Amino acid sequence: MNLLIVYYSREGSTRLIAQGLAAATGGTLRELVDSRKMEHGGMFRALRSTMVGRGTTLIDPDYSIEPDARVVIMTPVWLGRPTPAVTTFVKNAALRGTRTFVIAVGGTTGNPGAIARLAKRVTSRGALVIGHADVPGYIPDPKAVRPSDEELVAEGVHLAEAVRQAFEEPS
Repeated sequence: MNLLIVYYSREGSTRLIAQGLAAATGGTLRELVDSRKMEHGGMFRALRSTMVGRGTTLIDPDYSIEPDARVVIMTPVWLGRPTPAVTTFVKNAALRGTRTFVIAVGGTTGNPGAIARLAKRVTSRGALVIGHADVPGYIPDPKAVRPSDEELVAEGVHLAEAVRQAFEEPS
């Protein structure tokens, strides 16, 4: 399967889940890098952009997608929405005609709003969303118990079967 896994990760949980998914599927990883520095008010500006559905400037973006690629787009959930980096990728990538699977990584599961917003953006660019998943990542509370790196990679491996099934061609 020609699988492209596009993701943004600020704290690392989405990256680890993406790595597990790539290892289990043989997929190619493409990390989105936000040009904003998140200290000194940068995170506040990023959250404000998230609230209004605005994108950001990416460092060395690659918006290309192979014509036969299957695409997984992974985003952390900020304020119930996809991140500005993922918003920018979706706005600029050549998604028309691609089959796409979207994944929301939140502090908890149960982020249907983030999945719906991302799916709507992806379909507005001409892609077909064939599946979605909602998985837990790091909780942005210093008192919370964080999953281990191994648990996050295992979550990505676990996701591989759902992704494979979604991309199977109907008989």
